[in-house]
Amino acid sequence: MTQHAIRIGRVVLILLVAGCAAAAQPIETGKDVIARMRENTQRIEDLDAVLTIETYSDGAVDLTQRIRLSLLQPARMRQEYLAPDYLAGNLTLIIGDDMWIYIAAADTWYEKDLSELSAAEQPWLVFRQFLRGVEDEFADYAFVLQEADGENYHLVGTPTTDDAAYGRIELWVDPETFVPTRRLLYGVDGNLLVDLHILEVEEVADGTYLARAMETYDEDGELRSAIRYEELTVNSGLDPALFERPVESSDG
Repeated sequence: MTQHAIRIGRVVLILLVAGCAAAAQPIETGKDVIARMRENTQRIEDLDAVLTIETYSDGAVDLTQRIRLSLLQPARMRQEYLAPDYLAGNLTLIIGDDMWIYIAAADTWYEKDLSELSAAEQPWLVFRQFLRGVEDEFADYAFVLQEADGENYHLVGTPTTDDAAYGRIELWVDPETFVPTRRLLYGVDGNLLVDLHILEVEEVADGTYLARAMETYDEDGELRSAIRYEELTVNSGLDPALFERPVESSDG
């Protein structure tokens, strides 16, 4: 699997944790829609899930990964690989801008400073974008609400800073749940990078909605990945100790 495919797979994960219902208020601009999406995610205090990620090549599954993903407000994330066997036990911990990566086979920790990396260079950022202490990827774009397009809000986002990772973002957002149903990402050259379809939106807590599955397609319309929550809990009161680096492990 290429690094590009890995990055795209990680980038789209963020939409699995985007959206929940909000009080009825007038929607007049793209900024209003984005603001409602951001407000919705604040209802999640913590999230714990097991994800299955299937990568496709020539229409067939090329690689299946399982990870446990845990997030805790305002800026803590834990990602543990469960499968395949050669990745099992690998662990990523993030608190604020500090990130530690544990390689189980070498029993070694590596440390990185996320503040020194751009959004495009740190795919780990997208896993935790609903956290209050993390800047979301939409901050570098101005979104314009398009004419009525079926039952969804249709937004087109263009970069407002040089830090923007994409040349354009298109979103279709459900007006009831404020979960995106589709997202198109374009490169700075205008070419389509990925077409994301968000599926199986469910109410997972009182007034809180999450997408339980998604599929990504490339510029040729070929299926590239499928992501699904096998298990999911929100607002369960995760122990902060889950996000602490074990002191007995060796340093790299």
